[in-house]
Formats: sequence, structure tokens, C-alpha cells
Amino acid sequence: MLDKRRTVKILSAIKKANRILLVVHVSPDLDGLSSVLATKKVLGQLGKKTKVISFSQIPSRLQFVSGAETIEVEDFAKLNFNNFDLFIALDCAQEKMITRSPFPQSFPVGFQIINIDHHATNTHFGDINLVVSAASTTEILYQLFKSWRIKIDRQLAKLLFYGLVADSGCFQYLSTTKDTFKIGLDLLDKGADLSEIVLQTFRSYNFKTLKYWGKVLENMQIDKSKKFVWSKVSRSEREELGVEASEVEGAANLFAPVISGTEFGIILTEEAEGFIRGSLRSRNNFDVSKIALELGGGGHKAAAGFSLKMTLDEAEKKILEVARKYIK
Repeated sequence: MLDKRRTVKILSAIKKANRILLVVHVSPDLDGLSSVLATKKVLGQLGKKTKVISFSQIPSRLQFVSGAETIEVEDFAKLNFNNFDLFIALDCAQEKMITRSPFPQSFPVGFQIINIDHHATNTHFGDINLVVSAASTTEILYQLFKSWRIKIDRQLAKLLFYGLVADSGCFQYLSTTKDTFKIGLDLLDKGADLSEIVLQTFRSYNFKTLKYWGKVLENMQIDKSKKFVWSKVSRSEREELGVEASEVEGAANLFAPVISGTEFGIILTEEAEGFIRGSLRSRNNFDVSKIALELGGGGHKAAAGFSLKMTLDEAEKKILEVARKYIK
């Protein structure tokens, strides 16, 4: 159940705004993208002008989402904020998920930030924060739109369902609740298509991505404690396979949390020289978000991530040091 005062406060801020900014977070995923496009659609119904940007190109595997082709590639930190009254951050636990440039330290008078998110490690950086434990950010948006009496048509139902299925792991992650299933059922009744999202999300990987997964498995090691596994893939290994950095998703979910007897797994990817992205996945109740937080990242108890500006070998040494501390 959402805090009614905050839902009213958010709607009030939207009604007062003339131009609203929406941003797809760094390293776009389906929940983040769908949340932004669903919100854009609802804001349009409310008569609001919006601008939607992304720090980087939307990956090809997400291009099936209607509206993805309209998103402009721009850096949030370099915008002229005088052109906007309101910024709605969606599915962003921290400012570093909005931009990899230094986050602006000040904004024009009257400019507001609304922060809507489902990550337990959210830093509450907004002027209005709606941070709720849920399987996905689209699950929160479903409840928010219902409280505003927004009609959920087929297109909106599909967008909300995309995020719900993707971030719940098709209803298998620990964050899935009875409400998640109820909301999913209602969205199916309103026109969402389970077979479509399963096909697009879990059965439509680039062939080169599977070759990359092979490299992840080839490089995988198990810690001497037998409590976690890890794998690292260098930029040169990835490029030798012809795999773009945007095409490496999926390995963490598939391989990090499935080794019998372990508590969690770690996948390290060298996106660019001196820039490492790490993904953590828990098998059961081990809280990997604590490890991610210590490394400057965040996320959920069962799934978290971080980024490090150092060499791949340095990152491996650092993550093993931190992981072993928590396993004790």
C-alpha cells in the first residue's frame, strides 16, 4: 500500500509543472525503460509535455518496447535545467544511476525531483521520495496510477507488465509477493501478453551473447570457502567475440546464483579500460546488497550491482576481499 499523502503530493507537483524530464537510467534494463515510457504515456494523458533521454543508446534487445525509438541520447548532467520544472527519476537507487558525469550540485529555483523506486538501497535523493519494497518499479507505478484513477489501457498494461515480469524474474525472485501476482493477473486481463514478454526477455538473445556466456563459464571460479563463485571477462575477451558491452546482460541471473552449496555469485565485466561493472546474485537469503553498498553500488537483497574505476585485476582483488569479509 502506497503512502496516500505522497501519491497526492506527486500528482500535485505534476499538475503544477509545464515541462517534465524523464531519464532512462545508466545501463538500461526493461523495468527502467518500461517505467519511463509508462510514465511518459500517463503524463501525456494529463496534458503534460515531456522530454525523455538516456545516457547511452537503448540496447537492441530492448528495442521491441514501443516508444524506445523516440528516446534521445543525452547526458542529464549537461542539460539546461531552466527548460524544465520537474524531473521524475524512475528505478534509480542513486544519482550515479542517472548519469556517470558528476551529478549537478544545484538546480534552478522551483525545479523539483521526484524519486520513484523499489531498491532497498535508495539514497532518497529526491525532493519527494516514493521508495517502496516491490518486485519492480512498474509494480509501484501500477498502484500509483490506480490511486490517481488513471485508465490502464492495453498499451499501458503491456509496459507495466514488461517491468513486472523482467524484474521479478518471471515471478521467481524473493521480491515477488501475492500482490505481484494479483497485479500481473490484472494487467493480463487488460491486454498484457505473457508469451510475448517471455519470448522477448528470456528467449531472444543475440548468438554472440551466448558465446560470451561461454566465456563467463570458462572463467568461473569457486572461492576456497565454497560459499560463492565469481567470473571476470576482460574487454579484449568480449571484443574478440564481437560482443558489445550492452549485450552482456543475462549471465548474472543465469549463472551466478545456481551453484549448489553456494550463497551467491559475482560476474565482473570490463566495459571499458579502467571501468568495471559488477553484478551480484544471491541463491537464497544472503544479502548481496551489503557487498554492493560497500563497493559504492546498491540494489536488492537478492540482486545488486556496482561499478569500479580500476583495472579488472584490481577489481577482482577488491571484490574478493569484500565478499570474503561478509561470508565470514
